[in-house]
Amino acid sequence: MRTRVSAALLALLILLGVSRPLQAQDQDEGMRTLLDVVERVAQAGDAAAYLGLLADSADRGRARDFAASELIPGATRVVVKERDRLPLAGTLPGNGYRLWVDAFAEFGSRSRVATWRVDVRRVTEPGGGGREWAIADQERVTSVESIYRLSLNPAKQFTARNLKLSAEDLDVTLADGSVFVADIDQGVTGLVLIGHGTFNFHPAPEMEKGQVKIFCGRETLDAGFDAAYIRLHPSDFDGAVVASQLLPAAVDPRDLRRAQDVFREESQKSFAIDLGDLSRDAWTLLPQPGDFLAELRTKKYDTLTYAKSSTEAEDITLFDRKRHHNISIYASKDRLAQRGRFYNEDDLVDYDVLHYDVEVAATPDRMWIDGRTIVRLKVKAPILGAITMRLADPLTVQSIISYEYGRLFYVRVKNQNTLVINLPTPVARDTQITLTISYAGRLEPQTPDRETIAMQQAQRVEGEDVAAAFQAEPSYLYSNRSYWYPQATVTDYATATLRITVPASLECVASGELEPGFPALLPGTTKDTKDLKDLSQRRKVYQFSASQPLRYLAFIVSRFMRAETVTLALPMPERENPIVLTGISYHSLNLSVETNPRQVQRGHDLVERAGDIASFYSSLIGDSPYSSFTIALVENDLPGGHSPAYFAALNQPLPSSTLSWRNDPASFTGFNDFFLAHELAHQWWGQAVGGRNYHEQWLSEGFAQYFAALYAQHERGDELFASVLKQLRRWAMDESKQGPVYLGYRLGHIRNESRVFRALVYNKGAAVLHMLRRLVGDEKFFAGLRRFYASSRFHKVGTEDLRAAMETESGRSLERFFEQWIYGTQLAKLKFSYRVEGSEVVLHAEQVGDVFDVPLTVTLQYADKKSVDVVLPVTERSVDVRVTLTGTLRGVEIKEDGTLAEISKR
Repeated sequence: MRTRVSAALLALLILLGVSRPLQAQDQDEGMRTLLDVVERVAQAGDAAAYLGLLADSADRGRARDFAASELIPGATRVVVKERDRLPLAGTLPGNGYRLWVDAFAEFGSRSRVATWRVDVRRVTEPGGGGREWAIADQERVTSVESIYRLSLNPAKQFTARNLKLSAEDLDVTLADGSVFVADIDQGVTGLVLIGHGTFNFHPAPEMEKGQVKIFCGRETLDAGFDAAYIRLHPSDFDGAVVASQLLPAAVDPRDLRRAQDVFREESQKSFAIDLGDLSRDAWTLLPQPGDFLAELRTKKYDTLTYAKSSTEAEDITLFDRKRHHNISIYASKDRLAQRGRFYNEDDLVDYDVLHYDVEVAATPDRMWIDGRTIVRLKVKAPILGAITMRLADPLTVQSIISYEYGRLFYVRVKNQNTLVINLPTPVARDTQITLTISYAGRLEPQTPDRETIAMQQAQRVEGEDVAAAFQAEPSYLYSNRSYWYPQATVTDYATATLRITVPASLECVASGELEPGFPALLPGTTKDTKDLKDLSQRRKVYQFSASQPLRYLAFIVSRFMRAETVTLALPMPERENPIVLTGISYHSLNLSVETNPRQVQRGHDLVERAGDIASFYSSLIGDSPYSSFTIALVENDLPGGHSPAYFAALNQPLPSSTLSWRNDPASFTGFNDFFLAHELAHQWWGQAVGGRNYHEQWLSEGFAQYFAALYAQHERGDELFASVLKQLRRWAMDESKQGPVYLGYRLGHIRNESRVFRALVYNKGAAVLHMLRRLVGDEKFFAGLRRFYASSRFHKVGTEDLRAAMETESGRSLERFFEQWIYGTQLAKLKFSYRVEGSEVVLHAEQVGDVFDVPLTVTLQYADKKSVDVVLPVTERSVDVRVTLTGTLRGVEIKEDGTLAEISKR
């Protein structure tokens, strides 16, 4: 289930630092003694005693105000922890400090956490008797009040008869059973239902109905449950529960034990927070008003989770916890009314990253990373008090220092690859902040993603010695799904510098252009070093610069050999009314091929073809977005690849592999360079132009697939192109019922069938582009592509941006075209016939069912064996096109040509 830090959680997280051991010389006994006294005074709520800790120079009025707000009577437990200290301005070294402390106060089942700034001055020398330190000033930075230690009320049990709970598109009914409540000072915030219950999930959007049908066989999900856990804001309880449906009953110890077991397991899955060394108890935040969560334990589907969360762009979710699958994700009616049908994930973040400066020491055999990243960012929100970033959970943060504010507090949100950094003061929009984040840990390389095609076990040849087959050379890829460096919570265009250190026996390829003089052996390590028995102890460093913005950073480490390096002069054809690009545009490309040792000859063979592909794409678009491109040819059992900006990792299956990949949408056995052409196209589509959210993945994968098909036509002619189009069409038509292209990664997700994703996002996306090309004509189509590229370069865009560019160039509305082919699942149904009238043939196409905008290509076959293709733009219920004959007509044949329609001939 996708999660974001809620507003309340974020407010709490900015309070909490991570306990970092201070240097022993700084943790003097006198300072600890003072904080111990503050802790006792706070627990007693004794304002007078606090005033007795002040230095003579302290402002007693400020101190009284602080004590009144922070030393709250009635605390059952208080913990005060120092997080950091800086020398206090205006004092001699060692005689004054500015402390940052976290103060946790517990009031029974309720608690609060505050961050305080406390200035202290030395008043006596150590061992001189009396107090050594006194408080000169203090301030509460921020606080959160509504933290609760939830538990079921053991004195309350209710008998339920047809108890009904509802949230948007969800109805929960407990026909017969018992209910226990978790109540706090504000009211009931949690319920446990045990007994015989049912629920009905009925999503409103048509595409979500389709996904639910894939999951359970029907457009609505009806299931029974024997236990459920519900969370809501106390203010929503009376509106959600009809009091007459709950009858007070004597507490049954067996029912209570069962309910407590349910509560213990389910309550920690959502809204739970870790207060670290402040408290080891289980604490929770309240849901926001209007939010609703239901953990439903079913026999058929295990636990299903429904969530309505106000912090999400798509705020309704149904999640299969056991299989970790999103069944349904969509925007509520209120959210749609607020933001409209489409959204940009950039609107979900409060800042924009301008530049990354990353230093990483990688030790692949241990899968270990030591890193330091400098991030320069610009605030987008009106006011920003904390910065949320992504960083892999296994990587331990060692320090965060801001150029503007010094050492900063931070907290890790467990199991979310999330880092929340506290700012000491709220900052305004357009403020620039520079963070230096140091971290280290064991991090496994990125596993193959959906760029890697599906495998089947091939039939073993009798007598073949599989054991004697070569093993693939190890390679280690860290990219967009690894979270190997601190980064924005969504992909974010930024420039970068990468400095990557690896063992001297290995090589590295990364995002950016390799700077002159690199790789370089580190000082103390030379080629002639003899005293290092372990070769892995020798290190060398690579430095890459990315002067053009990129969406994410990546690197791959393996045993590489440089196969070839060339500089290509790229064709930039002159055109009437050319589209002007903003920023740097390259007319040449530095192309390199790095290969595993056994693949050097393949690398030599590859460079010329890769150069031809890059030149072809540049001729279509009129630009090369990046100055260099490196192909890292790595051995792997699986074909496929991965293409960050500036390079692509291209898998080279070994001859000894026993896996077969022919039955896959992305497998084009008649053209071995298809993968290379697809991955190279991602430099334009997917990198230079990126989708605004996961729904727009087809703008990357569909475009790359179509450009690879165009190159197949350019290189091998129309016959191969027709074969590629046939495969695109077959897979797209076979799988279209699985959902619209606009569902992105969720296609095939429910059943773990990645071929569905490739059939629709890759192949149907490419087929849609080809249909659009035939509808508007080549000249307008490619002019529209260039306009779209120029306006979208280094920006995140959506289907509607493509539509606008194409409408501008074609002069026609394409609303229905994109609505049906990208946002819909239906296919066109056509009936075709023809008749000869004198010197003309009348070509007739009729649509059955919904009317689509669809091109139909037919071939006129003449008696002299010549043939002519004619495209019918079928945009009405019935279309007639008259064609003047140039000879005796022998017949008319339908040419599939990638058209996604069921066509019958009369």
